[in-house]
Amino acid sequence: MLTKGHGLLERLREGAAQALTVLDAVRAELPAEPAGHVLAASVKEGTLTLLVDSAAWATRIRYEAPGLSGPVGRRLGVDITRTVVRVRPGQG
Repeated sequence: MLTKGHGLLERLREGAAQALTVLDAVRAELPAEPAGHVLAASVKEGTLTLLVDSAAWATRIRYEAPGLSGPVGRRLGVDITRTVVRVRPGQG
């Protein structure tokens, strides 16, 4: 039973580390001000998903999105074909 729990904990750690790596890559490619409004980022099946803190910043970051796919994909070693920007529920 303990082994099962350890495996789950390890997968959670790896997932958290991967999410931080993606977030860092995105923030590195955005100008400083909008980068600070990206709360989380993930890549799944070629889609880069960004979670931002307000609708106003989502709009601004959507304008930046076409220029993110290539540089972020190269940083992460993945092919990004699409970027989705979402507002965190309960925010702006």
